[in-house]
Amino acid sequence: MKRLGKILHISKQNEIVVRGDKKQFYGSMKELPRMNSSVLDRSVKPVGKVSGIFGPVDQPYFTLKPDKGALASGLEKLVDERVYVQ
Repeated sequence: MKRLGKILHISKQNEIVVRGDKKQFYGSMKELPRMNSSVLDRSVKPVGKVSGIFGPVDQPYFTLKPDKGALASGLEKLVDERVYVQ
């Protein structure tokens, strides 16, 4: 598992916005995760899948489509949590 970043907030459309770690993706587009990559929290529970990538290459932002299990448990609890890509 690779560290993806920290969850910033949950949008009104129930999309999760993650700010990528600067050290992880510094200047290399090859290191960016692929679309639909699984994203997990620190306890290895599924959070969602990568649905979009935007912003600067050295510290990108990601949007995630939440997993059904994450929706049920409440997305607000995930804010400020570190997430990982599989």
